[in-house]
Amino acid sequence: MIENANTQHGQICDRETKQCTQTTIKHARQRGSVFMRHAVKIIKGSLVGMGSILPGISGSMVAAILHIYHELIEALDNVTRQPLRAIASVWQYIVGVILGLLLGFFVIRLVFEVAPLPVTLLFIGFIIGGIRGLNREATQAVKIHLSWLAAPAAGLVMLAFLFVTEQTATVGSLAYLFILFVIGALTAISLIIPGLSAATMLMALGYYHILLTVGNDFIAAVFSGDYSAVAQQMPMVLVIALGGIVTLLLMGKVMALLLKRYRSIFYYAVLGVVVVSPINILVTLDDHTTVNYANTAWYLWLIGILLFLAGYAATQWLAKNRQHKEEIK
Repeated sequence: MIENANTQHGQICDRETKQCTQTTIKHARQRGSVFMRHAVKIIKGSLVGMGSILPGISGSMVAAILHIYHELIEALDNVTRQPLRAIASVWQYIVGVILGLLLGFFVIRLVFEVAPLPVTLLFIGFIIGGIRGLNREATQAVKIHLSWLAAPAAGLVMLAFLFVTEQTATVGSLAYLFILFVIGALTAISLIIPGLSAATMLMALGYYHILLTVGNDFIAAVFSGDYSAVAQQMPMVLVIALGGIVTLLLMGKVMALLLKRYRSIFYYAVLGVVVVSPINILVTLDDHTTVNYANTAWYLWLIGILLFLAGYAATQWLAKNRQHKEEIK
């Protein structure tokens, strides 16, 4: 009897131990699964962040390809009504976007300093590769009479900036702060509208290097522990952030209305800007670097041409991938 009781007790203990072990493993797997979900969302957000500052690619395009665009737009739509809940629903993406921007600023600024011409040709490849997708957006929209005229009109306006961007604004002046605000606003708009690259616009306007300089200097100051430099850079960073936040909050619904009623005009205007932007970019490149086209080594031109083709192919692939996913839906 005693032996049977001991045996039964031992079996019960074994079963309880097994159940405890299984429960522990289950909880560990659940924690691991939650961690992986957070990690995947952060990675997706970082890709959106990097896409936001790559010419020819928009963060919203990357978000659409990664199936997170509607989540972000829904959170943006709810942020004025339920701000905490809206932010909590996409906090992983927000963290990822910030990390992607930090990495993007550092890497792009570094490669610009090492090989400005090849990198610029890579970006132009990105830009030209996106023209087909923009043309599809413009032609598939509801037609408005003579809406195509927006393309040459916008292109001429962008070419006109070649004659005014030489007038540089003093750092800290109201004009400079306004430029920073516009940089933030354009970056935010590109997060709302798939296919619209803020970096392309900024390069064409000659303001892209301002964004890279401010972002890179702020990051360098933070990681070096130079708090006086952080304090010096903080106002400029805040103005860019303010431009982005104000645009997201106030312009989100305006852009939605614009795209609903004047979609073809809008995309034809963007198309006109994008078509002429490589001219602006190449003309203004020597204003910010030591590039001399005539004296550039042949192998740098060769690398640049190969990177141009790679950039063109990459943007084409992204556009086709996005179109395929939209057709499936």
